[in-house]
Amino acid sequence: MENNMETLKTEIADWLKSLEDESVLLEILRIKNRMEVPQVAEETTAYPVKDDFDERFANGIPAEEMSRRTHAYIESLPLKK
Repeated sequence: MENNMETLKTEIADWLKSLEDESVLLEILRIKNRMEVPQVAEETTAYPVKDDFDERFANGIPAEEMSRRTHAYIESLPLKK
């Protein structure tokens, strides 16, 4: 079957090379363009993403420290009393 396909392709290529009729060539081009399916490349990330949520969570600010910082920040705001 593979040999038969190669023979057909060669025969068609030879025929195309000998064509002089512009309308036939344009029709063949339209067929070719219909047959071509645009290929979309797989999206790749520029940098590998590491799932380190648990590690970052363990190194995070404890609740008491966060509460202290929040109260200090609110106290530093120029609010009218």
